[in-house]
Amino acid sequence: MDKRVRSPNYPALSLPEAIEKAAAIYREIHNHAGPREVIAKAMSYAGLNGASVTAISALQKYGLLDRSGGEIKVSERTLRILHPQSPEERTEAIRQAAYQPQLFAELNERFPDHMPNDELLRNYLVRRGFAPAALTSVISAYRETSDMVQREGAAYGPREIQSQENSPMLPSHPTTAPTTPSGTMPPQGLISATGERQIGRYDFEGGAYVRVSAGGEIDTDAALDMVQTLIDLKRRELARKKQDVISPGEKTNGSGENE
Repeated sequence: MDKRVRSPNYPALSLPEAIEKAAAIYREIHNHAGPREVIAKAMSYAGLNGASVTAISALQKYGLLDRSGGEIKVSERTLRILHPQSPEERTEAIRQAAYQPQLFAELNERFPDHMPNDELLRNYLVRRGFAPAALTSVISAYRETSDMVQREGAAYGPREIQSQENSPMLPSHPTTAPTTPSGTMPPQGLISATGERQIGRYDFEGGAYVRVSAGGEIDTDAALDMVQTLIDLKRRELARKKQDVISPGEKTNGSGENE
C-alpha cells in the first residue's frame, strides 16, 4: 500500500493573512486568553475545524499567538505589529515573525540576495521532501511573506518620514509597489504602521496604483460600502463640474447662470 507523502512543517498562511487574523482576534477579545474554540470564532470560523485549526497553527508558527495555560492569546509580537511605538518596532517585529518558521528562515538564508523564480523554489522544496501538491501553497505563502518584509523595510525611508512630518493630517504610505502583475490585486488585509488596514489595491503599468484602506474599528464590508458612497458622490461632483464648463465667449453672473 502506498503511503501518503507528508510535507515538512510550514505555515499554511502567508504572514499578511496571519496578521489579519491576529488583528481580528485582538478586536474580539483584545489580549485576553481564550480556548481554541473562542479563538476560531474570533477569526470568523464557525468553530474548530480543519481550516480554523490550520489557521491557529500558522499564527503560532509566526509567533503571533502565545499559550497561556490551556488557552491562547495574541502575543507581544502581535501587539508590536498592530500597535507599534515606532515604525522601526513594527518593521522588526514583522521581520522576526516572517523568519520564525524554520522553512522560511532556511529559504531566506539559502536565497539571501534575491527571490528565486518559482522553478528554482520548486526544485529546492522537492529536494526538501515536499509533496508536489503542496508546492504552490508553500511558494505563495513564502513570496507574500517576503514581499511584506521588503515593503515594511522600505516604507519608512528618509523621504517617507519627512513626508509624515510635513503632513501630519495625511498619513503617508509606502511608495514601493508590490511585485504583482499589472491589473492584479495583491494580498488584502495589510496593516500599516499608521493603523490603517489595506483592503484593496489595483496596480497599473508604469507604477501607478489605486489603494483602498480603512482605519479604526470597521469591518471590510462597511468600509467598502462607504467607499462606494464616496465614489458616487465624487462622480456627481465631477458631473456638476462638467455641466459648469463654459464655452468660449460665454459669461456668467454671480449665481453661475449664463447672461
